[in-house]
Amino acid sequence: MDRTIDALLPLNPRTFYVLLALAEEERHGYAITKAVEAITEGNVRLTPGTLYPLVRQLLLDGWIVEMGEDPHDPRRRRYRLSPLGRRIAQAEARRLDALVRVARAFRLLPAGSH
Repeated sequence: MDRTIDALLPLNPRTFYVLLALAEEERHGYAITKAVEAITEGNVRLTPGTLYPLVRQLLLDGWIVEMGEDPHDPRRRRYRLSPLGRRIAQAEARRLDALVRVARAFRLLPAGSH
């Protein structure tokens, strides 16, 4: 375990959703919002006022990197997870997995449920 990364946990859910969206592939902002909607089955919708300050902070913290212009639309910037961002997302996923195991052990969730 990386104590430096563990000290950053738990993540804000919206931050984790953005990292999840970028774990699959690089995306521009609108594609991130659509991926988050898909991941959450429409339960979370990121507005530009929420997404872009979060993207700026993730860039400053080195969790994501800007890839430059989208080849299909030069007004859009594409982003991807940095190696640090991937390790942070993995650590949060492990933390959440451990919580779900505890919930199952206490019969708050049936075995194998999602």
